[in-house]
Amino acid sequence: MIEKLRDENDVAIKRMPVEVSSYHAVLEATGDHDAPPALVLAMHGYGQACRNFIKTFAPLSAHNVLVVAPQGLHQFYWSNRRPGFSWMTSHQREQTIADNLAYLNRLYDALKTEHTFDPNRVFLLGFSQGVAMAFRAASTGHIPACGVIACGGNIPPEVAENLDSITPYPSLVMHGRSDEVVPIAGSEMTVAALQQHNFPVDTHYFDGQHDIPETQVVAIAKWMHEH
Repeated sequence: MIEKLRDENDVAIKRMPVEVSSYHAVLEATGDHDAPPALVLAMHGYGQACRNFIKTFAPLSAHNVLVVAPQGLHQFYWSNRRPGFSWMTSHQREQTIADNLAYLNRLYDALKTEHTFDPNRVFLLGFSQGVAMAFRAASTGHIPACGVIACGGNIPPEVAENLDSITPYPSLVMHGRSDEVVPIAGSEMTVAALQQHNFPVDTHYFDGQHDIPETQVVAIAKWMHEH
């Protein structure tokens, strides 16, 4: 199907859906456990790649957690010719959001057949730009998220505006106090919006910058066990 669109200059733009390859990294749970592992879908930030991003969460393996890091479908080169990946730009924003959600939903359905995990312990984690995707995916209902972990990013406006129509889920909001990439004020506004609509929220502000240090991964594991 080819869909006719118009840009701001009234130039005819046509959209033609096509199949593309997607990629995701997997970090298996380690050790012997009586119960199946929890699942964490971890969305990376702007310019990151799933191969390196997933290494951040290596400590979760020993906590009976299966970590899967989907890679954003948009790729580009940094100035040093290093490949980077992102979730979206402002171009055809609503359609790109829909495409990304379809991608995550399809990935989750595939994981159910390829891996063993507890469907009652599925968490959506996002870092930086990935935070918006985590909130979007949790709010659509296809992925049965029992919690969202937001690290150094903000809830997207279209989700914040519709929180009153979404069944509340627990959220952990983490942010480095010295973050110069995404100011901590965004996380504070995210917390306020969630609490205003009776979403259970825990915060973990730490002395750090725009990253997820190992101490915070340990805090994530503890929060997951509590939920």
